[in-house]
Amino acid sequence: MNSFFKYLGMVAIALLPALSSAALQSGKVQVGNANGTVTLIDAKAQRKPLASGAVFQEGSKVETGADSSVELVFSNGSSVLLTPNTLLEVRTFRQIASAGITSPYRKMEKDPSPSVTELEVSRGKIIGEARKLNALSVFTVKTPAGLVRIRGTVFTVEYRVGADGVGRIVVDCVRGSVETHIFSSDAGPVLVEPGMQLASAIASAALINNVAQSAGAPKAATPSTVTLDKLSQPVRIILCSIPAEDMTAIAAFIAANSTLPPEIVATINAMAQAMPSRAQIFADGIDGAPVKGLGFVITGAQVTGTLAKEDKSNAPSGPTSTTTGGSTTSDGSAPVPGIMASAAAPGTTTLDASIKKITDNVQRMVEAKQLQVTPSGG
Repeated sequence: MNSFFKYLGMVAIALLPALSSAALQSGKVQVGNANGTVTLIDAKAQRKPLASGAVFQEGSKVETGADSSVELVFSNGSSVLLTPNTLLEVRTFRQIASAGITSPYRKMEKDPSPSVTELEVSRGKIIGEARKLNALSVFTVKTPAGLVRIRGTVFTVEYRVGADGVGRIVVDCVRGSVETHIFSSDAGPVLVEPGMQLASAIASAALINNVAQSAGAPKAATPSTVTLDKLSQPVRIILCSIPAEDMTAIAAFIAANSTLPPEIVATINAMAQAMPSRAQIFADGIDGAPVKGLGFVITGAQVTGTLAKEDKSNAPSGPTSTTTGGSTTSDGSAPVPGIMASAAAPGTTTLDASIKKITDNVQRMVEAKQLQVTPSGG
């Protein structure tokens, strides 16, 4: 993940010279279509219904109930669509003031100025569209299982915990490209290209904590020991074509619940016609490897020391740095060039700290420039 953090550092450096009288400020999030039960949870944990037309800023959470959805449009032109039973937090959304920021934000054709967007999906699924991001912008989506860096343009991120306590993350890149890092694996970031889907399953923080406590108790039950052994096995990351059924479902949900242009839905439906079905991709069953030519499995060792750590902050419990280690694809070869991004060096800071450092440094530099007095005369 070294390339990712280097990118964040480059953003901080690149932003400073251009900011003589501008600063990163809190952006606005506008509610588009809202259907069913949609709740806004502010920074003080106060809950209130969220309706179409409402506007809020970073630090708030949005929750959808069963058979409910909501569309959030950001003042940089990007948007996310929350499916039923989803909890999303807009942790950070800041941008440089610009005359190009106009309402309604849906009509903006591109990101008008550098922006920093950090979303967190605690559970559920979002369908996003990053509209021509500024070259200096940072857009990430975090889940308890992994981190997704958005490069554009249409994508989905889903995280749900099953009855078995295992958290499953699925990332679709419909258009553009995204980069995903699974926290419990040492495989490093994986580039997900257009038409591809990444999926992985790792134990949730609650399951890890329960199993660790049970295994450490006197006369631990055999099932707990077996489960703990299972949790220590290498993490499988499946990278394959997006199944036609999934692509069709994405188009249908956007058409029914979003204000995105019809052309986007038509394009996704056209792509679905050329995609293989799930049965074709997983001819040996969903638990098997994808058919050769339609995908492969990346195997990365479980990161040492993560099993017994309980996450008390609702943030990922993965390591602050990773290495590609001995990760291999399903055919035993090294990861395919272009698929695996470079790994982080030891001592790499966390994403939250990196984003905070960027925004704080930019703010301090801008304030210093604004306080400087320009000498008069010759």
